[in-house]
Amino acid sequence: MSNIRRSMFKMIFLFAGSLFGQTESDLDTQHLYKIIQQEQKIYQQLETNSDFYTTEELEQKFGEIIFAYSNYLFENSDDVSALILYGKLLRRIDEPEQAFKIFLKADALDPGIAVVKQQIGNYLVETGNGKAALMFYLKAVELEPEVPEYNYALGEILHIFGDEFLKDQLFTRDSLDREMLKAFQAAARQDPEDFNIQMRLGEAYYDMATPDWKAALLYWEKLRKATPDYNQLRCQILDLHQARVLNKLGRNEEARALATEITQPGLQASRQKVLEEIARHKD
Repeated sequence: MSNIRRSMFKMIFLFAGSLFGQTESDLDTQHLYKIIQQEQKIYQQLETNSDFYTTEELEQKFGEIIFAYSNYLFENSDDVSALILYGKLLRRIDEPEQAFKIFLKADALDPGIAVVKQQIGNYLVETGNGKAALMFYLKAVELEPEVPEYNYALGEILHIFGDEFLKDQLFTRDSLDREMLKAFQAAARQDPEDFNIQMRLGEAYYDMATPDWKAALLYWEKLRKATPDYNQLRCQILDLHQARVLNKLGRNEEARALATEITQPGLQASRQKVLEEIARHKD
């Protein structure tokens, strides 16, 4: 099952649990919960078997859910939970503009929901509006500072749109690098089990105007020590990063020795590039 489907399933479950705790005599709540159950059932079946539905069947199922949400929201236009769920469904079926409008409405009704800020920011990033997206990501982090996804997204937008932000004088170069690194550090601290987040923090040291190779080496060494030896792929990915950084620091022989020990088939192209970098640096 794709990461998108897993994320959607978790969000549906979260909101379903929240609504289930409300008074069962509330007919509107019961109606919405039935819609959530229908959508949940789709994701449960996809969780078990990603090919459970044909493309046509899946489109029909989602069409029925969309129709149900539309009817519900016609009678309950100020139900923010329903708007969020509906917006996420629209994102899932590749209707980003419609989802954006739904999230804007949810934000107008309740400007204190971090996930809504995140969703609006996501759309603005996708449409190239970095400055506006930054404001929404900053607000999401302000509202829920301990959510790693929000900090991670903030770090990425500072990196991707950094030149634009510098041109518009939103940041100095030093403050941009500092805030980017701070965001990735927060995400890594909040979700230490997510290897991709941990990797992105290490790479952030390279993304600074003046890469901090010493800090990067210390970070890779620490992460390598914390990685179990049985996970050979992860260990060797980290060894390659260490080799690259050692080379940047002029420790060529150490870098070469570490790079030559990489045996994972999927890392051979990267290994060769690092060895080539070492050879050029030595020359």
